[in-house]
Amino acid sequence: MKTFKSLVLLALICYLSNASAQRIDVKEKARNAATNRADQKVDNTIDKSLDKIEEGIGGLFKKKNKSTKETGKDKSQKRNDVAAEDQQQPSFATYNKFDFIPGDKILAFDDFKQDALGDLPAKWNSTGAAEIAKINGSEFNWVQLSGGDAYFNPQYITQMPDNCTVDFDMVINYSKVAYAYYQLRFGIEIISSATAKAQTENANVSANTGLTFNIHPYSDQEIHAISYLKGETQLETKAQFPALSSPAPIHISIMRQQQRVKIYFNDKKVYDLPQGLPPAQHYYLRFSALIDAWNDNQNIAKMYVSNLRYAAGKPDMRNKLLSEGKLVTRGILFDPGSAIVKPESAGVLKEIAAILNEHKELRVKIIGHTDSDGDNAKNQQLSEARAMAIKSILVEQYQVNEDYMTAEGKGETQPVDGNATTAGKANNRRVEFVKL
Repeated sequence: MKTFKSLVLLALICYLSNASAQRIDVKEKARNAATNRADQKVDNTIDKSLDKIEEGIGGLFKKKNKSTKETGKDKSQKRNDVAAEDQQQPSFATYNKFDFIPGDKILAFDDFKQDALGDLPAKWNSTGAAEIAKINGSEFNWVQLSGGDAYFNPQYITQMPDNCTVDFDMVINYSKVAYAYYQLRFGIEIISSATAKAQTENANVSANTGLTFNIHPYSDQEIHAISYLKGETQLETKAQFPALSSPAPIHISIMRQQQRVKIYFNDKKVYDLPQGLPPAQHYYLRFSALIDAWNDNQNIAKMYVSNLRYAAGKPDMRNKLLSEGKLVTRGILFDPGSAIVKPESAGVLKEIAAILNEHKELRVKIIGHTDSDGDNAKNQQLSEARAMAIKSILVEQYQVNEDYMTAEGKGETQPVDGNATTAGKANNRRVEFVKL
């Protein structure tokens, strides 16, 4: 089998190398990718294509069988279309009920790249064992949360606005031997106290006011929601999410609209609580870990968090596009250095598609923007590929009229925020829809 895969891979490289003298040297790109993958943005497409072949997916050969007859479309536009298709965009069918749309302005973004492995995150406060770690071969850093009775506060999520969103990637790692022990849970909390630890002695509920989502990976993959006012429980309910047992990252999305709170685990809306948050002057976000002494000593239960994004505002996408003529979104997310759209972008894409399909006469230009990391020329190409990928998804998966959309990229040339901070970079990584 390995010999067959090697022959297929070699045949592909030779075929692409000899197909057109004007195209890039794929052999050279492959060698560069093997030795310096970190310097790839647009070139990342080549690596992904080779990886697909190694896994037995012959998609590129399939594409070569398509008719090459010109239909009047500009040739350069056609090349961009092919590049976007080669990104192997995921299907958003499973996210058809996902309606999470992040806030307009990013207040904080944390991927922990600025922190050294083994250190406590510089912008966090903790009463337990929190340190930066690498997991699952991930290219970015994670904050590892553990401890017998510990609380972890991101110091940049303070005095949350009435309308705001928080989303992040989460991994829960635990051993099956932990199943037998009830006292093992992790928490995501919106709490009215800014202190790292504030709880009653035995209730595992804050002594003041807030909303807690307790994650119990050991017991039927349950998520308990508890709303409380000055230490008194106002609401208590539970739901299940079977994927808690998977080692794959889970994307958590939280939307606050005054007292109403929605929380999603991947594509599933786990809770929609219209009165989830009792009235309070300020709210803060914190994480918690409650692990009994035996499990904590055995070091078999940990929670990991990364790519934490905190944004303010209640987006009015319809008004922005139809009345003001320009919609700017930071809710269309991509894999690092590529034009592959992440499935958690479905809420934004679905809303935009609904507007365009309802107003069929509307013509728009899709403009991609990047931050300033990396090479200027590659950022320009990356922004173009991302704009084309969005157009392709709107056409192929949401049936928007292709003839009424154009796509282009501006690279890093039009920043709207500074590139010195992670939040500034996240604000600059955006997509604009401009009415023509």
